[in-house]
Amino acid sequence: MASVGVVARAPGTANAGRAVALRIAAWALAVLLLVGLFGRVMTYPLSHDEQIHVSAARLIFHEPLYGVVGYNHLPGLPLLLGGIYAVTGTTSLLLAGRLLIFGCWLATAGAWWLIVRHYRGGPAMLLVAMLVLGAGTLLGPAGMVTTNNFLPVPFALLGAHCFILALDGGRVRPWLVFLAGCAVGGAILLKISYVMLLPPVVIAAMIVPRGLTPVDRIRRVLLPLLAGGVSGGLPILIVGASDPQMLLAHTVRYFTGGHLAYWEHSTAPKVMSLGEKLALAGSVWLLSSGLLSSVLALSFGWIIRRHDPTRLFRWPVLFLIAIIGIAAPLSFVPTPAFPQYYEPPVPFVLLLAIMLYGEMDEPVRHRLRPLLVGVSVLALGLITPRLLPHMTAIAHPSRWTGTKIHAEGERIRTELAARGERGKVVTLQPILPLEGRLPLYREFEAGPFIYRVADYIAPADRRFFTTTSPGALPTFLDADPPAAIVTGREAVLDPAFVAYARSRGYAEVVTGYPQMQLFIRPVVGSAPVAPMP
Repeated sequence: MASVGVVARAPGTANAGRAVALRIAAWALAVLLLVGLFGRVMTYPLSHDEQIHVSAARLIFHEPLYGVVGYNHLPGLPLLLGGIYAVTGTTSLLLAGRLLIFGCWLATAGAWWLIVRHYRGGPAMLLVAMLVLGAGTLLGPAGMVTTNNFLPVPFALLGAHCFILALDGGRVRPWLVFLAGCAVGGAILLKISYVMLLPPVVIAAMIVPRGLTPVDRIRRVLLPLLAGGVSGGLPILIVGASDPQMLLAHTVRYFTGGHLAYWEHSTAPKVMSLGEKLALAGSVWLLSSGLLSSVLALSFGWIIRRHDPTRLFRWPVLFLIAIIGIAAPLSFVPTPAFPQYYEPPVPFVLLLAIMLYGEMDEPVRHRLRPLLVGVSVLALGLITPRLLPHMTAIAHPSRWTGTKIHAEGERIRTELAARGERGKVVTLQPILPLEGRLPLYREFEAGPFIYRVADYIAPADRRFFTTTSPGALPTFLDADPPAAIVTGREAVLDPAFVAYARSRGYAEVVTGYPQMQLFIRPVVGSAPVAPMP
């Protein structure tokens, strides 16, 4: 009788099988999260701030960005998104903006992949990095809507990483120094707060690596860095050189003057005092992604300190600590404060953690897997409730915010055409008429942001702003009556527009959109105004 044998599976084969299964599970999880993230970006409600950013992007190649449109940030986002509009010819403006933001998430994942590979982290560490980064503020408005809050992140990460690669190990790679300069310049072009990168980069470029002659340092480090920075930030230099006072009035004095005064008089909820700012910073840094990033960095640093403390004093580690040390206090400068202002240090804490992880030997890193699993589970617990409801949104484009807003804009155009009206539209929601390819008043192309502070702008700066004010609204509109008035999303400022429409006999049109009130001029007779190109 033949005996029944038991074939023993080699331990290596079993381990390899488990590794493959875990990798498949990780990739499946990543795909599911990506689908949920896409759905959340596409269906996130229209943001107040999107009015100025999308409007500026649509108009940047048609009118002066500052003197007419009234944009109050550096020109990176309007150039990037406006370039997409110009190349694709799309008229779905908000939808394209949201796709850009989702693309920024993919670019950030790509940046993390390059960084993780360099520090021998593998796919698991990449997943940890994205889970931790997504577990906080970036799943709110900061990383969901078409603004310049999230867009600088992949540029900043790549800039820091390329700079470290360019100068670490005693070698100098000028082409990487140039790329680092381009990326840093691009980050600053998108958002001025990323000027935090400049002091550490410039100081490190002047002292690392040691042993370079002054001529070599200038030729191989400083000049490539300068050339890259100028290339990445060239639009700032062009605008600044052409009219420096205009640029300063809109990007600096606007926030320190009219914007600040408006909020000081506003009764809306706001964070103004240092104590309130500290509490808000704590909610970002000591909870969710900020806390998890810090736990990883501090844990890895403590372990390295026990085994080889000298590794904690390598210049790349000190370089990242300097960036974090500058970014954190700079976050307190803007007033009033919002959660997204405290996000810039967080990716660099996470980058520091990944770098420290790379400093450890494989046996030590193997013992840290429970910590990585625990942090990942916590991050997943924070992310899942925010992404799970949006998993099916990818299959329903009609529910996307960009699709619905475009339909609102087209409805305004249809209603005006049905009444033979082709005049300008007045609104504090410029996205809507722009989606419908309708002309705007220049004074309202920035949405509510210049109009609401007009009475607080210093007399010496008023010549830099194309606007009217709430007190002068009836006189302004009587001089050039609009074909239509659109309200519905500005609870404080819209009532004045509604009162004007009703007092002048404008007919309210039922559109089917609960957040849009449309008033159309009752008498046709104004000269036709050509639609926007």
